[in-house]
Amino acid sequence: MTEPNAHLTTAECWSLLERARVGRLAVHEEGVGPDIFPVNFVAHEGAVYIRSAPDVKAVRLAADPETAFEIDGHDESGWWSVVVRGIAARVTDELEIERSGIRHVVTASSRYKQHVLKITPRTVTGRRFADRTRAVPHVDPTPTEAIDLPAPIDVPDAAPEGTRATRPVEIPSHPPLPEGTGSHNLAG
Repeated sequence: MTEPNAHLTTAECWSLLERARVGRLAVHEEGVGPDIFPVNFVAHEGAVYIRSAPDVKAVRLAADPETAFEIDGHDESGWWSVVVRGIAARVTDELEIERSGIRHVVTASSRYKQHVLKITPRTVTGRRFADRTRAVPHVDPTPTEAIDLPAPIDVPDAAPEGTRATRPVEIPSHPPLPEGTGSHNLAG
């Protein structure tokens, strides 16, 4: 059993990166903020390679090359996540492009992606999380008793803009229902 919230070694992070094919690319635009894009990629010789059309990803990375890239998944040891932070740049060297293998990655989009972007990492970090779903005991999906839900909260009228007449109303948070129970099984 994996220790909860265990840090992954750099080698473990790269091993997971080399096996994955879809990740999330975070880019930033001044005055607009961050954006995240799902991308197909390949990890090769300590870098992450992505193909892109001449779209918002490529434009934003040209203006601000600082980026973050994330993959996550689940295996026999539980859930994991790997984050690469670094600098992205367009690759034009045909030999590097060919050696990286990025041209052989089939993308989910049918758009022609003529640009190759390379993320050169500054940091590569990863975490592994215990699989809590394995520890949940089986619950009969047809409960014999009604489940009591809290009464709706009355939200007071909003205070005039720029003032704070009352403390904000807390949003109730409830633990998830046992697997197999859903709103269709609730009495009431």
